[in-house]
Amino acid sequence: MKNWVISGLILLTIAGCSKKESQVNKPAEKSVRVVTAEVKKEKMTARLGYSGTIEAFQTIPLSFQSTGTVEKVLVSEGDEVRKGQLLATVDDTDSRNMYQIASAKYQQAKDAYDRLKTVYEKGSLTEVKWVEMQTNLEQAKSSLAISKSNMEKCNLYSPVNGLVGRRNTEPGMSALSIGSSPLEIVDIKQVYVKISVPENEVAKVNKGMDATFTVSALNDELFQGEVTNISPVADKISRTYEVKILVKNAELKLMPGMVCDVKISVDTEKETLLIPYQSVVKDIDDKLYVFVVDAGKGKVRKQLISVGQYFGSDLEVLSGLSAGQMVVKEGKEKLSDNSLISF
Repeated sequence: MKNWVISGLILLTIAGCSKKESQVNKPAEKSVRVVTAEVKKEKMTARLGYSGTIEAFQTIPLSFQSTGTVEKVLVSEGDEVRKGQLLATVDDTDSRNMYQIASAKYQQAKDAYDRLKTVYEKGSLTEVKWVEMQTNLEQAKSSLAISKSNMEKCNLYSPVNGLVGRRNTEPGMSALSIGSSPLEIVDIKQVYVKISVPENEVAKVNKGMDATFTVSALNDELFQGEVTNISPVADKISRTYEVKILVKNAELKLMPGMVCDVKISVDTEKETLLIPYQSVVKDIDDKLYVFVVDAGKGKVRKQLISVGQYFGSDLEVLSGLSAGQMVVKEGKEKLSDNSLISF
């Protein structure tokens, strides 16, 4: 019996020593230094956000009014042109010859008219013959005007001030073989930003509303415009309405085709929960979350959230948080659920 007691004491002593040894060897969990931010509740002006595309204020496709071979193209893409400026020409040999023939016939008819006018006034020419002379002169005059117009149609002029947007023709090409317009003139002193507005939001957008947008191709430079056009008919497939925003573009920075991020402010205020956008993390399932601080325990917990619009560097929180909570802004990369933190 005594031996059994001694053995038991030895085993308890060994077990106690092992437990103390394991506690000593177990490394203490290190805390992660973080920077936190408070979940704020503020009154914000509601904004609608869309992706937009810049379009020219006016686009004019030009075509030759005469057949023949393109002789000269006097402008290139990007050139600034003035109203009435000669842009290109078609070989006018045939038209010019027809004009010379018509001019000769007109001169002949006019000479005959002038000679017989005196005779008619003296009463020596019959009325029928005089009407015939007048008719011949008018026909020759009309033929001359038509041939002159056909000759002038061999020249292509700019109808407005603008820039050459496209050049689709070269000397030697047939004017009839060009599938698209030989030249295209665009006016981008003003431009439109075109957006597609869902049917549940189009009633909130009105003409005259101010809109702001940034263009990534211009280092997110901020521009401002005004809503001027709202289509009354929805797209049959997307069920969205086309809205255009007019923007001044005196420096010609904005080019057709550029993509932009558009914000339209509506005249309503709402209380909104805001957190720094840097606090938000996306997991492998594309779900958004933040680390909420438990100051009493010195730990954080992972909290799923849903978000809305950006307001500067802050992000609207729709669910998952409440005002006054603290979330991790910096240092979140080293955290996991229930991690220890320090400030």
